[in-house]
Amino acid sequence: MAKGKSILVILVGMVSVGFASIFIRLCDAPPIVIAMYRMTISAILVAPVFFITERNKIKYDEIKKDIIPFIFLGSLLAVHFILWITSLSYTTVLSSTVLVTTNPIFVAIFSLILFKERTKKGTVIGIIAAFIGSVFIALSAKNEGVGSNFGNLLALSGAVAVSFYLIFGKRLRKRFDLITYIFFVYSFAAIILIIVSVVTRQNFFNYSYKTYVYFFLLALIPQITGHTAYNWALKYFSASFIAVTILGEPIFATFFAFIILKEVPTLIELVGGALILTGIYFSGRVEI
Repeated sequence: MAKGKSILVILVGMVSVGFASIFIRLCDAPPIVIAMYRMTISAILVAPVFFITERNKIKYDEIKKDIIPFIFLGSLLAVHFILWITSLSYTTVLSSTVLVTTNPIFVAIFSLILFKERTKKGTVIGIIAAFIGSVFIALSAKNEGVGSNFGNLLALSGAVAVSFYLIFGKRLRKRFDLITYIFFVYSFAAIILIIVSVVTRQNFFNYSYKTYVYFFLLALIPQITGHTAYNWALKYFSASFIAVTILGEPIFATFFAFIILKEVPTLIELVGGALILTGIYFSGRVEI
């Protein structure tokens, strides 16, 4: 694996997921519906590639054995998106993306507890620096704070869900090609979100033309491009490092929010962003 290629893929992932909160804010639809369309369109886009490129290589006995883990990962992804997308209805883009990307802490803790995996020292330094940067950004946000803000609590819960997704996903990703992996994970996430939408009596249709465009863009850019880049990297890097790189999302989300939503970052937010990038750099020196 070339160093330049790995850096490029991860950078593309960070930039792509940075668009997610912007598209979500521009969608005129309930959070569960947004999550459902995001994953359903993603699964539909991946399906032709899977059936064309993987159908002759797939070992169906192996897939049957791992169907439960795939459903579990799909469930974690669905829960993550429901919690995080809902949080954007209650708090700022900045606070939501910062809190939902605090997963490096949870990944390091859960990896140690569940699998006795110790995080490398360089990655630990990176986690600390990036987390301090996240705290700077969170403290700068104009809201009521984590303790009393429902949206922040939802975003933090979304971080826990995606942490488990990264930890368990890494083990399954090692055994499957990227297309096979994302096809089953995205498909099960979509099925679960469709079921949740039906049970909660969500309105599937009657949205504006622009909202459907944002549904598609949300699937194509943050999910197909961004999350798939992270899923590719899971095969080659530790879950802790991937979690640290995800901390780059608030930086790009803040930049895009400034350009598109006219949300101007403060000096403390810029300092926090610099610390996050420093944390990613220290982690990358160990992993790449």
